[in-house]
Amino acid sequence: MNPDEELVYEVDENDRILRIVRRGELTDHNLRHRSIAILFRDNAGRILVHRRAEVKRVFPKHYDMFVAGMVPAGETYDKTARREAAEEVGQRNVVLRPVGKWRYDVEPVPQWACVYTATVTGPVVPQPEEVEWFAFLTEDELEQSIADNEFCPDSLYLYRRLRREPEE
Repeated sequence: MNPDEELVYEVDENDRILRIVRRGELTDHNLRHRSIAILFRDNAGRILVHRRAEVKRVFPKHYDMFVAGMVPAGETYDKTARREAAEEVGQRNVVLRPVGKWRYDVEPVPQWACVYTATVTGPVVPQPEEVEWFAFLTEDELEQSIADNEFCPDSLYLYRRLRREPEE
């Protein structure tokens, strides 16, 4: 299925469902939606960082420290997180730990994001349509990568909230 045809929720500032819309319409009009974001670590505590594929409609070739995705109509945050973990990086049957739910109000991706942490349980198998490069970085290496590369702004916001850092 064309991702633009997927049905998703438009939500208000309190995460109440307003209506079901096609993902393409939501993206075209910068409508607030539901999303999930999973910060994966390996057994050494390093963070999985990846570069989004060039074909991505929003933030192509940007770096990201989260496996993330929109919540489709009919799915819960938790179900979407499980599906995205399996589809994007091949992580099935992982223990997802919910750590927060935060609103991000900046276009082009206003959203309510449910954030999880997890530890990889097997080989990372990236989905080529989503991920074109990945590595595990220490927190210091990630900070250097943030300084050197263009990261998804919503993910930077969520990462700072997760770490309880002041917003810039």
